[in-house]
Amino acid sequence: MAFRIIPLAAVLAALPALAFAAEPSERYALNLSVVRDGVEVVAARTLIVEDGTAEISVSDGDQFYQVNAELSPVQGDGDDTTLALYASISHADDQPQEPRLLIKRGGTARFETGRENASGAMTDGLKLTLTPVADAAH
Repeated sequence: MAFRIIPLAAVLAALPALAFAAEPSERYALNLSVVRDGVEVVAARTLIVEDGTAEISVSDGDQFYQVNAELSPVQGDGDDTTLALYASISHADDQPQEPRLLIKRGGTARFETGRENASGAMTDGLKLTLTPVADAAH
């Protein structure tokens, strides 16, 4: 009887660790691009995970830009597939822009600000994109 209790005790001891083991967070690439005269002149990339934060800073030689971002699951109604990207985009002494982008887990998001030509293509401004990064283990 003692022989059976030891393996059972080992299994019971391992259950709390198994029950609370979280799935690895999704990783996303956060890209910031500066566009001048319709051409991307500088870009920077960093990684951000669910429930994480990231920062990007770039300079195009004339201007300095900084983005602070947070990627969080959206709470409510039992839907755990929606994520919110909260970003604060600072440029010189201008008032920061603070977009909030909602995406489905594994989806992409894009925020653009600046001037466009008549056809709608950006001529001068910033592009912030969020794209999923494939896990190397898959």
